[in-house]
Amino acid sequence: MSRSGDIRRIVVIGGGVSGLSAAYFAKTLAHRNGHPVQVDLFEREPRPGGKFQARFEDGFIVEAGPNGFLDSKPWTLALASELGMEKDLLPSDQSASRRFIYSKGRLHEIKPPPAFLFSPLLSPLARVGMVRELFASITPAGEDTTVAEFGIRRLGKEVVEKLLDPMVSGIFAGDPYQMSLRASFPRIAQLEEQSGGLIKAWVRLGLERRKAKKRGEEFGISSGPSGPGGVLTSFGKGVSQLTDRLAMNLGEHFHENTRVERIEDDCGRLKVVWDKGEAQADSIILATPADSAAAILQRSAPESSRILSRIPYSPMSVVGVGYDLNKLTEPPKGFGFLIPRVERRKILGALWTSSIFPGKRAPEGKYLIRVMVGGARDHETPFLPDDELVSTVKTELAATMGLTAEPSFITVIRWPKAIPLYTVGHLSRLAQAESLLPRGIVLAGNAYRGIGINDCVREAEQAANRALETLKR
Repeated sequence: MSRSGDIRRIVVIGGGVSGLSAAYFAKTLAHRNGHPVQVDLFEREPRPGGKFQARFEDGFIVEAGPNGFLDSKPWTLALASELGMEKDLLPSDQSASRRFIYSKGRLHEIKPPPAFLFSPLLSPLARVGMVRELFASITPAGEDTTVAEFGIRRLGKEVVEKLLDPMVSGIFAGDPYQMSLRASFPRIAQLEEQSGGLIKAWVRLGLERRKAKKRGEEFGISSGPSGPGGVLTSFGKGVSQLTDRLAMNLGEHFHENTRVERIEDDCGRLKVVWDKGEAQADSIILATPADSAAAILQRSAPESSRILSRIPYSPMSVVGVGYDLNKLTEPPKGFGFLIPRVERRKILGALWTSSIFPGKRAPEGKYLIRVMVGGARDHETPFLPDDELVSTVKTELAATMGLTAEPSFITVIRWPKAIPLYTVGHLSRLAQAESLLPRGIVLAGNAYRGIGINDCVREAEQAANRALETLKR
């Protein structure tokens, strides 16, 4: 693995979707520009993908982590196209656009604006109170605020408790009273800044959408209270198909079972040290979880290490529950449901996987549900013994969905650190951490500027460009 001739080397640490995508982009962009660059990726696990894993059991495919990406953003679709994976893409069923929130003993379907304003989920007083949004003060320029503070100021506490709280828990398994609006939901912060408020933004975007339609043009879909815009898209055998293909593209330069211990300065170059060896590098893309990145940087960038080590993560267990269709009174149709914290249930919600991807995640005559347990405000339930956890899940599905049939299939997947949380001040701390990194070290991954697959792919491409720019200098 020594450097030969004029070939420069980029080392990527971390074999999740961020690291694998960064390695792909670095290799591809260097080739297109005619620069000889060797790209090596080190992954501590025996397989690629990170949290892109699936359990293939009894004919079920149970995603351990994310179950897809939205086609309203271009990055993952473009990557899949470059890899020749168009035929492997699996769009979700149209019924998956229906999303629900559990409140006061029943499931409420969340409609897009303005219809959601008339949902029985909200009290008449809360709906009338939302008029305040037109007159609420705007977040001062440059100031960070929590999602809850923003929501209470503009929409009222009940809207926060019944709509924003489950939205935050559904995406981050986080706490809206701790999460940064600008870091966690930059689009919402942008709409407030550009339009002076959310209602004004929805009106403006609606007018622009209608004008674009009259001109025969497409108009970008934005997220709303009823759920994120776009069609959820996966791959036939799960999202790990993408990371497996990226690892295959690297060939012998994908090094599994390699736990990187530290980065050192080596006479002006960078050196990666692992348990069984070391290698020089001209640039390093660090694409591990934040705590692992902090450990690797402890010697070469102690202050950056300290900042990254303080990025919190939410714990979670994913429980896959399969049923015989003939034992279900009526299989649910839709994406699934979330539960506000004020309901004091023991699960965050559930995804109706067999409705999202009919016939693709469960064998014939079966129905699969994925239940999410844990989050930033519950560090105990996801780590109950298997029998207690499964019993809790069955009790909660009976209480929320009226689902009393006995499952024919159950699998449990635990993540002590499932999803990074962007707390208030996250972006400024991140900027400080990056400014203190030695030249040539670049951060990538879902701990920094977006946790979705599209975000990771976008950031990976930008990281690859920054690494290549380092080589030019």
